[in-house]
Amino acid sequence: MKTIELLKLTLACALGVFVFASCSDDDDDNVSVPDNVQAAFEQKYAGVTRVSWEREDGGYMVAEFMDGGREHDAWFTQGGEWMMTEVDHARNLQNLPQAVQDGYAATRYAQEGWRVEDIDEIQRPGYETIYKIEVEKAGQPDYDLYFDMNGALFREVADGDDDRNEGLVGGSLPAEVQQFVDANFPGARVSDFDRERGGYELELIYGGRSVEVVFDDAYNWVRTSTDLRRDIPANVSQAVNAQYPGKRIDDCDYVETADGEKYYLVDLDNYNMDLKVTPDGVITETPDY
Repeated sequence: MKTIELLKLTLACALGVFVFASCSDDDDDNVSVPDNVQAAFEQKYAGVTRVSWEREDGGYMVAEFMDGGREHDAWFTQGGEWMMTEVDHARNLQNLPQAVQDGYAATRYAQEGWRVEDIDEIQRPGYETIYKIEVEKAGQPDYDLYFDMNGALFREVADGDDDRNEGLVGGSLPAEVQQFVDANFPGARVSDFDRERGGYELELIYGGRSVEVVFDDAYNWVRTSTDLRRDIPANVSQAVNAQYPGKRIDDCDYVETADGEKYYLVDLDNYNMDLKVTPDGVITETPDY
């Protein structure tokens, strides 16, 4: 009997320690939220209740709450400036704008049976909303796919340790880049700006089209690519069809470079080379990149 009672007591103590530790891990009541941060949150998300707060690296305050049946993480500075909100769509592609659904459906990941693991909607001041779709497939590394509101896939990278998307917090456009946008794309909506391949890439929506602008390390313009999808000039389409009969044009960008080049970059379905097509229809094959 004593042995049984001792076992009961030991089990009760163990469960008690476990419950206490679990509650302690999930308890954010001890996070002190500055009054200006609380006021900024209540102004942006009036009427939201059951909010928990966390403090992240860099001094950011993150409010976690449910709204519209979806989990939200809203990031604020200590000064009360809203920096980003992440909306978790789980695996539900149907929650996304139709253009984004169509954009994902056109990717090789959708067509080759990759599984959608998670979807985040990213809202930031000064930027257009973007969507990150994380995909996985057995025997392959996970990938993060970033889409703009037009459904253009503007970045695909191996999934990193950034489940909270902290790398997207903050970051206004450098003055040189902003001046370039104002001069060349007045009224454009900025989707993203990031360091890529030894330089910088700017993603815009301008004139209803998705535009990628590449700069070097000193913010000098290098290249602009405008996504035409399948809205291709007739002479370019005719030149491609004549040289590659039976091949379907999957995508097309109009490219302008600082060296004075102007051409159409055509991607054919199930073909491992891109086609560099001049405005007068001369075609050169180039590695797919």
